[in-house]
Amino acid sequence: MDNTLNAFLRGIIEAATEFLPVSSTGHLFLFSYFFPFQNLTVDHEAFEDLFDIFIQTGAILSVVVLYFQVLWKHTKSAALFLTKKSEDKSGFAFYSNLIVGILPILILGFVFKNSLDQIKMRPDLLLILGLSWLVGGLVMVFVERCHYDESEGKTIGIKESILVGFFQCFALIPGVSRSAATIITARTLGVSKKDSAEFSFFLAIPVLTLAGIYKLYKHRSILNSETIGLLLFGSIVSFIICYFIIRLFMAFIRRRSFISFGIYRILLGILVILYFVRS
Repeated sequence: MDNTLNAFLRGIIEAATEFLPVSSTGHLFLFSYFFPFQNLTVDHEAFEDLFDIFIQTGAILSVVVLYFQVLWKHTKSAALFLTKKSEDKSGFAFYSNLIVGILPILILGFVFKNSLDQIKMRPDLLLILGLSWLVGGLVMVFVERCHYDESEGKTIGIKESILVGFFQCFALIPGVSRSAATIITARTLGVSKKDSAEFSFFLAIPVLTLAGIYKLYKHRSILNSETIGLLLFGSIVSFIICYFIIRLFMAFIRRRSFISFGIYRILLGILVILYFVRS
């Protein structure tokens, strides 16, 4: 497969799955297992590792654009509160929740970075992905079957942020899905579908940005006109498509639960496990 087409398809996959609770990294790993980049002038494994993480920046940018007014409002509110020009704590609380929510995964990601960097090379990667999709799907269906009352959903506070941040760490396992881990935890705590999804979006901004910077620094030696072009192209595709995917996703969950995503995960997990067993 031509590398430009490969980057284009990965950009679509990233955009379509990043903020849905189905694991974008798992889907990209699965795609690259069958369709790796070909005939690169740099180390293939290093570029695969960099590309699948870096193109998440396009998805992040789509969140910033879509929620710019919300983020700007909270930023101004936090600044006024910290300078004692306002007693409105909403912006300060918003960013406090984000900081508390991202610390666990940043700490564990740093501590286990060497092991995580090698996980894509494991011979049982497909089995790990399949089991993660299957178990995550079963949990999601179970949680959504609890029928939380959307009209009385809890708001995100420090306690909820700590728990969501802790369970977000499970997303370090390929196939678990950062979105799924955060959304399922928030839903278990009684948070509404909308607030659960949006808090997951906001947590993604610092987490994925730092992950992209780390990978870019780690693989800086392979950056040239060829690799930079593919990285930017994949990120642009991801940004454009993800902008619309998020809008469709939010419209979808206003009318339906997350059960359909759970069923998708279960079916995909079973197929991947069967393929691994038979191969």
